[in-house]
Amino acid sequence: MIVEPLVLHHARKTTLLGLREAFSALPPPPPALSFAEYVALPGDDRDAYDQARDDFLRLTLRVPTPEQDICARILAKLISSNPRRKNSRRGLMISAPMFYGKTELALLLSRSIEHAHAARNPDYADHGHVPVVWTEMTDHSTGKALLAQIVEFLAPTISLPQQITTDRLRKLAVDLLHTHRTKLLVIDEAHKLGGAEPSSIIKALQNESSATVVLVGIDLGGGKAFGSGDGLQVTMRCDTVALRKVDITTDEGSALWRRWVAIFDRNLPLCGHAPGALTRNATALHKAAGGQLAVLAMIVERLVAAILDDPARRDELVTRERLFTILDGLRHTTPVRHKIALDDLVEAA
Repeated sequence: MIVEPLVLHHARKTTLLGLREAFSALPPPPPALSFAEYVALPGDDRDAYDQARDDFLRLTLRVPTPEQDICARILAKLISSNPRRKNSRRGLMISAPMFYGKTELALLLSRSIEHAHAARNPDYADHGHVPVVWTEMTDHSTGKALLAQIVEFLAPTISLPQQITTDRLRKLAVDLLHTHRTKLLVIDEAHKLGGAEPSSIIKALQNESSATVVLVGIDLGGGKAFGSGDGLQVTMRCDTVALRKVDITTDEGSALWRRWVAIFDRNLPLCGHAPGALTRNATALHKAAGGQLAVLAMIVERLVAAILDDPARRDELVTRERLFTILDGLRHTTPVRHKIALDDLVEAA
């Protein structure tokens, strides 16, 4: 059995090579093995197989969400219409509290835009097309810092004058976005922008560039960056999609949550895994995750990691004890809070 290891060379998405590597880092599911077949592998092969399973779970296995569909429809319309506007172009805000999967959603959407452009323009990279530019704000980031990130993303070898004005930097950023046929400008951690200056820069980018701006962050509509002044103008120009917890007291919410759990259950990369254990415990998992998809994904990742990290294991079945141990451990190490009676967890078959 040959499992090709995933090798990543770039740590940041805020470079062109790093972002494209993030787009392509989708390892396939490793071949299914029985536990006896796994134990019979040479040590190096077992290590490679475990790494492949971990990579698949963390990088590839995803579940569809209503917000993905909504955002995809919005972006399709904006990317089509914005180039035909001369000013006041519209954008998208993805807003949610911490640990709701905002950045992951933005990455999924960005990958889709890049792949769609590649399908229509097979030699796009050779022609210098950069459909997606990704920036990430830090505490107290300024509009000038945002512009510098755009320029450095699109022209990493450029040497900017130390005293370059914001106006000159804006014109350079807009020219580069046009030259490289950029369709999507992602501004992650946008809530870290503050004051009128960054908002006025974003408003200017919406006026002067046909690229659709996607702002990703915490409480964007109500924060200091986009709740008043120029920031409020930016907010009014954006469609806002808020990520929320799933309420399983409604039929729709219950069906959605159980569908998410079932997808993870069917695709757990464990030797001899028979789907059912997670699905039967969907209600308990909802209590533990507080209805948050990102927390559910973390629970699944930690469950698999705990099983794979146990050198004394005799199988890789998802049992009540294994699942409950993870839920109890998360209660002490993350914002997850749960009160789950032992009876709520059903022994896996």
